[in-house]
Amino acid sequence: MTGGEEKKNIYRTIVKATGLFGGTQVFTILCSIIKTKLVAIWLGAEGVGIIGLYNNTVEMISSLTRLGIGTSSVRDLSKAFKSGDESRFAELVSVVRRWIWFTGLLGAVVMLTFAPLLSRYTFGDDTHIWGYVFLSCTLLFTTLTEGERAVIQASERLRVLARCSVLGSFFALLLSLPLFYFFGISGIVPAIIAHTFSIWVVTVSLGRKMKVKPVKMSWTETYRQGKNIASLGIYMTVSGFVTTLYSYLFVAWLNDRGGTAEVGFFQAGYTLVMQYVGLVFTAMSMEYYPRLSAVCEDKVLLSEHVTRQVETSLLILAPVISLFLIFQNLIIHVLYTPAFLAISGYISWAVLGMLFRAFSWSVSFVLLAKGAGRIFLITEIVADSLMFVMYLVGYTHWGLQGVGVAYLLAYLFSMTGIYMVCHLKFGLHIPVRMFVSLFVYSSLWYFVWLLWSNDCLAGAYSLTAFICLFTGFQLKKKIFRKSE
Repeated sequence: MTGGEEKKNIYRTIVKATGLFGGTQVFTILCSIIKTKLVAIWLGAEGVGIIGLYNNTVEMISSLTRLGIGTSSVRDLSKAFKSGDESRFAELVSVVRRWIWFTGLLGAVVMLTFAPLLSRYTFGDDTHIWGYVFLSCTLLFTTLTEGERAVIQASERLRVLARCSVLGSFFALLLSLPLFYFFGISGIVPAIIAHTFSIWVVTVSLGRKMKVKPVKMSWTETYRQGKNIASLGIYMTVSGFVTTLYSYLFVAWLNDRGGTAEVGFFQAGYTLVMQYVGLVFTAMSMEYYPRLSAVCEDKVLLSEHVTRQVETSLLILAPVISLFLIFQNLIIHVLYTPAFLAISGYISWAVLGMLFRAFSWSVSFVLLAKGAGRIFLITEIVADSLMFVMYLVGYTHWGLQGVGVAYLLAYLFSMTGIYMVCHLKFGLHIPVRMFVSLFVYSSLWYFVWLLWSNDCLAGAYSLTAFICLFTGFQLKKKIFRKSE
């Protein structure tokens, strides 16, 4: 295969995976939009804030107790599957499934144990102790779902994985909405449980249609092999815990400083930026990590794959964030209520940070592909600590808009730091033209924002149309260009 054909195939692979899981994410988001809109109407900002506080707590404990098995196991499972060794693959599937049951139950026990403390610190009273007690089962469901997804992804059944997301989201919506409607705020905890339970049932039902031959394995051997799988996962676990801990601490601080409604506004803006715009990262990650792991020992190929990923991410995100900016008021009206227009300043700045996040995200996978868990942990802790401090400073001085600016600056610094680490440690080299492209797209977005904020709507729409056409043409040219 010629160099040009290989590059073309890289672009095609990225776009194909993004298209498959992007479509899946769009459906998932539509379900989320319906739920978010109705919850905002039925429960108001206070209800949205309570859901955010519960979810942050659950995610914090889950990230601590699941040991990263769901993510770290993909690499070993994938190698065994591609080798054609059915016995080895079956052994690893058995190991992963036993470990996720253990880590899921561990999370549930931790939640049960600390329910009184969590209620007092998060809400300032004991009224939510039983809420946390009942939510302990969601940690088990979430962990089991993650483990099954790892098996599906490693066995290259990406379409099955996509169907799991679509059907899981549909049934989760179907079960949770009546609970919100009939029970109001009292229905929040049952709705969260129904959501995680339905996704788990769908994932297991579809995922286990592929027969894996049964194996006999002692618990000692299960522990030994699982410990090897979890070696990198533990670093990822600590990193994920630190991230969710900082998120939890910030929303708890914000709840004390600005009230539950302010937490609801922040949570709404965070969801818009991270979940809706960030779907591009979710879609790409399904094939990017295994692909990068396969070439991680070759510096030239490693640099080339990271460069292609950065380039494609920017080409896809540049028009997305421009469209998101000029239609943000309409989006807020559709998803929430007019009261949520208070988040406009926050999301205007935070959405630009997604460009810098795309660069940082693409490079950070080098550390995982290399198995550099300790370096990955250090860089993540430094980045999360910086973002937390900047969040506090930003909100103290400029409110929610300051949080958006802090998000942007934090990823700008994070992008610079992670690239320097990978460049010096692993010889990663990204061409200067990628940094130029990032500067150009950021500048174009800034001009869109200037025009839009000064009510020059015709100019903002025209510039956005140009960005969409230009990036679309560039992406098409790279996918369909002739071999070099």
